[in-house]
Amino acid sequence: MQASSSGIPPTSAGSKSADTSEIIAIIHKKASSGRRRMDPTREWDCNDCEDEFYPQHVKERNRWSGAAYRGDWDEIFSIVAEESTMMGRFANSRRLYTKKELHMKNHRRSGYTVLHQAAYCNASEEIVGGLVALGCYRRLASKDGRPVDIARARGFTNLIPLLEPPPDRLPNISDEQMEKIQTHLNEVVKEESRNLFKPETMTMIDLKILREVEKIWMPVPGMYGVSIS
Repeated sequence: MQASSSGIPPTSAGSKSADTSEIIAIIHKKASSGRRRMDPTREWDCNDCEDEFYPQHVKERNRWSGAAYRGDWDEIFSIVAEESTMMGRFANSRRLYTKKELHMKNHRRSGYTVLHQAAYCNASEEIVGGLVALGCYRRLASKDGRPVDIARARGFTNLIPLLEPPPDRLPNISDEQMEKIQTHLNEVVKEESRNLFKPETMTMIDLKILREVEKIWMPVPGMYGVSIS
């Protein structure tokens, strides 16, 4: 079988592109080489409402979220391998909900990404290491905390070293200061978007991510978006 330019063998109908270990090895190789295009543009998708997307995108996102929920890591890395130039396109995606679900009383979005699910399910160290190399944020909090908090709470101590966040890029900004900046950003985005940012169906970017990455982009439907660094 001839390899593609990414090093991942091309898919054929009804087959996976390569076995999971091979795909993870390629992810690590790309990450260590500095050619980190697995999470292109570091984009934060604020929209949680599936009604706002094209059906094909909803289908792809639901396939990803469903596999993560089930702990189907072969399926997750098969999806990763399908787009060799955008391997990390869903790395930090959250589950989509219908508008009806989002407007239900007491509805609470989990905020789980695939890395939170891996921590919850006690995925193998190989799987967790591959997800981290893919570009999954380790500082991103869900309703149950960061991935490392979930693993610690469930007693999966072997995963803690892999899930511990990398060194803080902003050590001179305290958590209290960051919270104030977050509050100000929330207010500015709501005002400048002229009601295009809808808190009932959208999730504002968590600025703590900037302790982990240099820059992130948050498009807002109907306007250009917000670049944060």
